[in-house]
Amino acid sequence: MDRHLQSRSPGSIRILCEAAPNYGLTPDACLKGTGLNPFDLYNAETRVSLAQEVDVIANFLRHTPANPGLGIEIGRRYRPEIFGIWGYAILSSPTMKAALRVAIDFANLSFLIARMDLDESQERPMLTFDATGLPPDVQPFVLARHLTVLANFSKQLQPSVQMRGFRFLTTQTDPGFARALQDELGLNVALNRDVNAIIMPAAMLEMPLPKSDPRALEYCRQQLSQLLSGTEPEHHSWAERVRDAILPEIADNPSMEYAAGKLSVAERTLRRRLTAENTSFREVLSDARLSIGKELLTTANMDVNTAALRLGYSEPSSFVRAFSKRFGMSPGSWRRQKLDQQKQT
Repeated sequence: MDRHLQSRSPGSIRILCEAAPNYGLTPDACLKGTGLNPFDLYNAETRVSLAQEVDVIANFLRHTPANPGLGIEIGRRYRPEIFGIWGYAILSSPTMKAALRVAIDFANLSFLIARMDLDESQERPMLTFDATGLPPDVQPFVLARHLTVLANFSKQLQPSVQMRGFRFLTTQTDPGFARALQDELGLNVALNRDVNAIIMPAAMLEMPLPKSDPRALEYCRQQLSQLLSGTEPEHHSWAERVRDAILPEIADNPSMEYAAGKLSVAERTLRRRLTAENTSFREVLSDARLSIGKELLTTANMDVNTAALRLGYSEPSSFVRAFSKRFGMSPGSWRRQKLDQQKQT
């Protein structure tokens, strides 16, 4: 793992710096020696290296009291929704295995430092975390943070899945580290092993996920592939940017204020730029909902009421009215028509 050649957004560093005052530490102290300042962390154009992030973690740990559970405390700040399109792709996956594959395939666009991999060569699958190359004092923090974020995602992916009772093998030797994972995450920890890995039930990997959304997943994978290859999407319009920003929160009826914050522009500026493109935030939101709605009705085979809920409509009737006005037929009629066409082909 070459930590000096990879780069990513500064979001993970920002979370750590925002938490720092709770531990008697200033953001500037966390960023010492990295070449970054607090303003950089809120600039959408800023890219940071993994080496810089590791240095920030080391600074943070150097100035805080020894606490084996510190990585867990910070990890709880990493809610799935803050990961944008990477997180939404994971949540839209059809199975736990598919969700893990998305997380692994596009890890460089995430918070991950210890590289994840899914090893199915053993009798029971193992989700491994490669901490090779990380300073010894940083490794426990990184592992605990990663495991906590995994627990956060697991609750969102499939509420019936509990990490409590899972077995975690680790190269770490500190009993305090094991107790923290046991007490806070419910993991059964085996210290002084030759790998860092969670042993997973094989059946869990094929478990269907309730938030599966094939259309959204395909869209997210395309965007993630472009980002990973260093290319930009073909469209650079503000309407497209707004659509990308609100997609992860489509079910929660995102506001223009939310979109402006994600795009790091003033709400007034965003409104003006959308007006210049002969559209509005309301129209972009409606277009995004209805485009995804068409796919949910057929590709995901959802009924009208479920699709309306997933798209953030307060009532199914609101979805029916908007859909009928846009496409000239009710969503139920459109769904039946498409399903009939699929049967004939």
